[in-house]
Order: sequence, then C-alpha cells, then structure tokens
Amino acid sequence: MQFNFKYKPLINLLNQTFVYLLLVQTLATISETVLTTLSAKEDIHFEIVEPETLRYTYRARMAQNFGTTFSQIYSNMNLVIVEPNDSCTSLVNTLELFNNIGLIERGGCSFLAKCIVAEMSGMVGVIIYDNNHSNDDLYIEMVTDNTTRNCSIPAAFLLGKDGHMIRRALDAHRLNRAVVNIPVNISQKTVKLRQPPWVVW
Repeated sequence: MQFNFKYKPLINLLNQTFVYLLLVQTLATISETVLTTLSAKEDIHFEIVEPETLRYTYRARMAQNFGTTFSQIYSNMNLVIVEPNDSCTSLVNTLELFNNIGLIERGGCSFLAKCIVAEMSGMVGVIIYDNNHSNDDLYIEMVTDNTTRNCSIPAAFLLGKDGHMIRRALDAHRLNRAVVNIPVNISQKTVKLRQPPWVVW
C-alpha cells in the first residue's frame, strides 16, 4: 500500500499525458480530414477540347460562399466569351451564351454580381479569370459582396495567365468560344493530363 501511494501522483500524471497526446492526435486527424475535404471542394479541373492550340487541362477554384458546384458533368460544352467581358451590365450576346458556360474577366463589379448577370442570361455556369494577365499562381477566393443576393449556378476562378492565353488564342482563330469538358477527374487513369506550359500547379 505504501508503494502505490508513493507513485500515485506519477501514475496520474502519466495517465493525463496519455489522454492529452491521444486528444492531440485525434484533433490532428480530424483537421487533416477537414482540410482535405475543403481542398477537394475548392479546386476543379476542366479540359479544352477545341481549338487544338488550347487542348490542355486547366485548374480552377470554386466560389467560396455563393453559387453551386459543378455537380453535373458537361461534355463538349461551349465556353463562350461574354460581351461585355466583365459581365457587369446587360449582355449583348445572350443568344450565344444561353445554356452554355460564360468566360468572364474579373473587374468592374463583384464576383457575385457577375454570376447573377450570367444566371439571368441563361448560362449554366461561369469561369471568371483574373484581370492580372501575368498571374500564374495566385488563386483568388471568390466571396459574396455583403449583400443578401445569391447565385444558383456554378462559378469558378481561373488564373489570369490561363484566361489571357485562352482569350488570345480564340481571338487569333477568330472564335468566340472553346469546347470544354467540365469537370474532369484527373485522378482517373482514363483522363490524359496535359498541363498548360505557361503555368505550374
């Protein structure tokens, strides 16, 4: 009995340390799971099928707190340049945009405002590229504009470098659209990943 009483504080300390370490490990596992889930929701990939000069796989980041996700897979879908390209006012090419995905440039109004204009024009989704054409690595977190409005179509952010190269190639071909598959699962072996040569993931 004297032995147990003497070492009882030490035993209690060891038990507390064990419980603490177990708790830390559990929290770390939960955090890693949450971060992995968030990361999967933030980024999607799409591929351009036509024109040939743009046939690469592109990475985009979904809007954080407005719009929906690309829950439906769109194959051979038109990615149409929105006019005016900032999508802040009434659009002039609504017939071409209807039931297609719009390619929009950042600036002039909020991300949410662009998404709302696109939805009202009948688009099924939007890809908004940065107006900084040299941006090849910074993904902007698209959030609401502190209004009570919302948008019910998917909205994704594209690097300025990607957007600029897509626009430049389309202009060179005198096209106002590209043909895309979105989203694509790059983890599938059937998907051939061709990363754009001007950016590094």
